[in-house]
Amino acid sequence: MTRARTHGWLLTAVLLTACGRGGADATTPAGPLATLAACPASLAEPLFNTMPMAVADFIAFRPLGFLAPPIHMFPAKHSAFSMALPGQVSPKKPFKAPGQVWVAEVWVATFSTGGGNYQIFFYPCKEFRVYLGHISSLSAKLTAAIATSTPTCNSFNDGTATVTTCRHVGLSVPFAAGEQIGIGTDAAGIDFGAVDSRAPPAAFANVAHYSSDYPYYVSPVKYFTPAVRAMFDAHTGSVFGTRLRTSTPVEGNYMQDLPGTAQGNWFRPGISYANTTDISSALALVHDYVDPTEPIMSMGNSVQGLAMGLYAFTPVGGAGALNRDFSAVVVDGRIYCYDAFKSGTSAGGMGLGTAHGIVLLSLPTVTTLTIEKQGTDGSRCDAATAYAFTANAVAFER
Repeated sequence: MTRARTHGWLLTAVLLTACGRGGADATTPAGPLATLAACPASLAEPLFNTMPMAVADFIAFRPLGFLAPPIHMFPAKHSAFSMALPGQVSPKKPFKAPGQVWVAEVWVATFSTGGGNYQIFFYPCKEFRVYLGHISSLSAKLTAAIATSTPTCNSFNDGTATVTTCRHVGLSVPFAAGEQIGIGTDAAGIDFGAVDSRAPPAAFANVAHYSSDYPYYVSPVKYFTPAVRAMFDAHTGSVFGTRLRTSTPVEGNYMQDLPGTAQGNWFRPGISYANTTDISSALALVHDYVDPTEPIMSMGNSVQGLAMGLYAFTPVGGAGALNRDFSAVVVDGRIYCYDAFKSGTSAGGMGLGTAHGIVLLSLPTVTTLTIEKQGTDGSRCDAATAYAFTANAVAFER
């Protein structure tokens, strides 16, 4: 296993978070691409007409909303071509331009223990930025372009290796539809994401908790011609290719905040995407990316007794306070109790953790949440019990 495969998901998280710090207008290219044509006024007008990967070259196309703490504490804002199952060797398959595009940036990552990968940013028009992650090698055209570019580099140590990233910016390398841009993957798949500054911003409960471009992430699939989009839809689902997403929108959803309820993203006080790239302390009360009827707690490192990971359960309807879906948890003075967490994987194949007890949840106000793990293995919620928080309870905000 190469260092690139071991660190691939971590590196992409670092790069995507860093590159997403400049605001929505950061999608507008500068330098040689400043004269790029504006995008169509209508968001319904397709920008792409070519499938970027052969259907035979990937297992499935992963919709928005995937969870994988601590990298994806919140539902992932990008999709991915799933290309390798656990234990498999990473395949090397071509990625082609989905339409006429111009590559503006190439980020090169290398590891002190060997290996590396690339991240590529390109535009079909001025307001629409697309990025690729986990590219293992570049086309000859891009290799030549960065050979004459002077990059900006920095390094950090993740505890096991020194990671060096070098950014080649100010490029303007044209690619025709179907022309090969690079080859992937270096990990389990190729990330495929986009930011559209023309789009209505996603309605997060408190946009101040995010970098200014965060609400403008979109699924690239929405911008393909109907025939190509249908090809995506026929393969969109679990990373293992075992279950398709049939709920609308098929391309998934990374914004699940429901103001006035517990559903959505939660931050520890004073911490947000607007001031740090590390949100491992956060909490998301959301739903599976393949089956949105399955509620999942995406747990960071803040709740004593609960390991970082995903915790799923079967929701109960009615008016009670036991195992209610997050949208039913409101500011009503009650403490809601959760037990009988599932084991194995979620509907979308995401690995689940073991709670070793019950979880208590309450919404004191529309912008604050209190959570605590209590009990031990075998503990179950009891409707007759008057639950109370202890000093171990943790507060979140949004």
